[in-house]
Amino acid sequence: MRRFVVMILLIVISLPWNIPRASAQFSEAGVDKFRVAVEAPDFTLKDLGGGKISLKELRGKIILLNFFATW
Repeated sequence: MRRFVVMILLIVISLPWNIPRASAQFSEAGVDKFRVAVEAPDFTLKDLGGGKISLKELRGKIILLNFFATW
């Protein structure tokens, strides 16, 4: 458990030094921020309880989308 805590602390401490490096890589690749705000398309998903939830219902809240693959 102690090793895990130390690893997490090292990761958190190293994040501020990696952010400028990542933004430099984006600018070198010619990737810029959107100049005009773009709305995400509305979609509906099933929640764990079997109900449905849409993106419009979550407007104004922080949303984390986790895309993953099994290959």
